[in-house]
Amino acid sequence: MTNDESTARSRRRHYGRVLYIGLAVTLVGKLALVAVRYAGGIPPASAIAAETRGTRGAGTATKPASETIGRGSASTAGAPRQLASVDRPAVEAGGKRPEARALVDAIARRQAELDDRERGLAAREERLRVFEQDVVAKVASLEEIEKRLQGRAKAASAAVDAASESLAKVYGAMKPADAAPILERLDEATVLSIFGRMKEKQIGEILPLMTKDKAIALTHALATSAPR
Repeated sequence: MTNDESTARSRRRHYGRVLYIGLAVTLVGKLALVAVRYAGGIPPASAIAAETRGTRGAGTATKPASETIGRGSASTAGAPRQLASVDRPAVEAGGKRPEARALVDAIARRQAELDDRERGLAAREERLRVFEQDVVAKVASLEEIEKRLQGRAKAASAAVDAASESLAKVYGAMKPADAAPILERLDEATVLSIFGRMKEKQIGEILPLMTKDKAIALTHALATSAPR
């Protein structure tokens, strides 16, 4: 092997080591930049300078290996300190980022609003249920009262019918001359009720014995109330 070949091989080895170290430094710098960006911060000028120096060293490969290795080692050793010195965003207690915390607070407020609305609806439904029960009870009471009134009305009507029937028999058994003066003093509704249960012959015998006006009024009332 000649001296030229040995020298060329040494240079290639030197350049290979320089390139390897430069790539390693570049990779470390990029990893530091990614870590800083993931944490939400902005990489300091020292990290950018370290990455720039590594890139330049890898691209030119003109500086001695000792200088490059020294700078690469310094950059590699300084990377953790640079990461530690990066200004991280303010983090809330519990390790949550401000945006996530704000989202959680908004969700909690919305949930509280929904809970309040649900409680309001439940209270309103309860009031409506109580009101409905009260209305149903009152309607049932009114229906019971109506039934009692109808029963009383039927009883009163039956009593009136029985009384009218009895009076019709009494006046029908009397002589027309004796019944006419008494019936003439009664109100028209009572006389009509009695006449309604008497025979037509009996009515025809009593009407002529009444005064003319009373007989006319009773005759008109009988004509309009008679079934057609």
